[in-house]
Amino acid sequence: MSSAAEMEAALEDPAIEHLFVEIPDLDGVSRSKQVDADYARKKWRDGFSLNLLTLAVSSLTDVPEGTGYGEEIDYADGTITPDPETFRVLPWRDDAARVICDFEFRGEPVEAYTRSVLQRVLADTAGVLDAEFGVGMELEFHLLEETESGYEPVTRHPHEYSTHYTERLRSFYDKAKRWNDELGVPVRSLQHEYGAGQLEVLFEHAAPLEAGDRAFTFKEVVKQAAASEGQRATFMSKPLTDSSANGYHLHVSAFDGSENRFAGDDGLSETGRAFVAGLLEHADALVALGCPTINDFKRFTPGSFSPSDRSWGYNNRVAAIRVPEAEPMRIENRIPGAAANPYLALAGTLAAGLHGVREGLEPVEPTAASDDRDHPMLTTSPEVALRALEEDEELVSLLGEKFVRAYTTVKRHELSLFNDHVTDWEERYLEVL
Repeated sequence: MSSAAEMEAALEDPAIEHLFVEIPDLDGVSRSKQVDADYARKKWRDGFSLNLLTLAVSSLTDVPEGTGYGEEIDYADGTITPDPETFRVLPWRDDAARVICDFEFRGEPVEAYTRSVLQRVLADTAGVLDAEFGVGMELEFHLLEETESGYEPVTRHPHEYSTHYTERLRSFYDKAKRWNDELGVPVRSLQHEYGAGQLEVLFEHAAPLEAGDRAFTFKEVVKQAAASEGQRATFMSKPLTDSSANGYHLHVSAFDGSENRFAGDDGLSETGRAFVAGLLEHADALVALGCPTINDFKRFTPGSFSPSDRSWGYNNRVAAIRVPEAEPMRIENRIPGAAANPYLALAGTLAAGLHGVREGLEPVEPTAASDDRDHPMLTTSPEVALRALEEDEELVSLLGEKFVRAYTTVKRHELSLFNDHVTDWEERYLEVL
C-alpha cells in the first residue's frame, strides 16, 4: 500500500519515465493512458481527462447507442484521478509504474464506473450489518499456446493438482507469483485445475475494495506473464469446446471484532442464513453481473461443478451458494464466471446478501450434492438475466440506475451482434438445407 507522498517520490526517480493511469472498463478489462512521469507528478491531484464513453462500450469497443454516456452528454470527457494506495512500479518494465484511478464527471463520481459501483454499495450498506467484510477469491483461467490450427491448451489432459504439470509451467508460475507480490497482490496458491491448460489461484482475504483491486490487477499480471512466455492467458469462461469452464468464486466473511456474524451454534447464524437468502432471491440478477458475455452461459452445466440451480448447501460444490466446511465460517457465491468484472461481482454479492439481512429473509433448506434437484434453475438466457437485473428494484437502487442502463444497453448490443453473426457451427447446414 502506497501513499501520495510515496507516489510522488517514486515519480521523481529518473528511472521512472511513465505512469499508466488505469481504469477497469465495464467488463473489468484494463484501460489506461501512459503519462509522462514528471507531468503526472505535477498533475495527478487535478486528474487526467478521459472520454466517458470508455465506460459504455464492450471490451472489444463496440459502441452502442442509448447508454447515457455518448451523444446524450455530447461525448464529454470525465476526469480520472489516481488512488495513491494502488500505485506500484511495474515489475515487467524498468521505466514505468501504474496506478488505479477513480472517475468523476463535473466533480461527482461517475455512476457507471464499476469501481465506483462497489464503493457506492459499500457506503449504502453501511449500518445494515455491524461488521467488517472480508473477501477471499478463487479465480480460474486457461493458459494457451498458438498453433497452426488455432489455440491449444499448454497441457493436453486434465491434471488437477498434478505436481509434474505444475512443474512444467514453473517459468510462468514464478513470474506470475513474483510480479503479483511486487504489485501488492498476495497470492495464496497457484495450481493446475481439472481441465487441460486450466489453472486456479487463491487469494488472501481482504476488504472488498482491496479484493476487487487485487483481482483486477491479477488478471493483467497473468496476461503479461503469459505473453512473456509466448503464451496467451484467458479468463473466458469456456475458451474451448472441450474445455472445463472457468469460475470466479467469492468467499465473504463478516466479523464484528472477533465475532463471526455468519457463524451460529450449529451452522450458519440467523444473519448468515439471511445473507444466503438474499443471494438466492437475486440470483438471476447476479447471473447478469457475473456472466458478462454470451460465452459465460456455456458454463452452467448440470452435473458439473458449475452451478445450474438456485440452491445452497454446506460444503456442496454443485450448489450456487456454498458454505465451506472450513474456518472461519463464510459464504461462497459460485455464480460468477472468470470473465466477470470483479468490482461488479463483489458489489452484486454484497448488495444481494445485505438485502436479505435487512429484510430478515429465510432461505430454503440446504441441499446436498446427492439430493434430487428440485430447485428453480438459474437462467441460461442472457436476455432473461438482463431483464432480471433491470427489474430488480433493490439492486438497481444500490448499483445505480445509470450504471444498470449503460450495462444492459452494452450487453444487449453485444447480443444483437452475436445473433446477426453466422457461426462456423451453423455452416454444417449448408450441405443439407
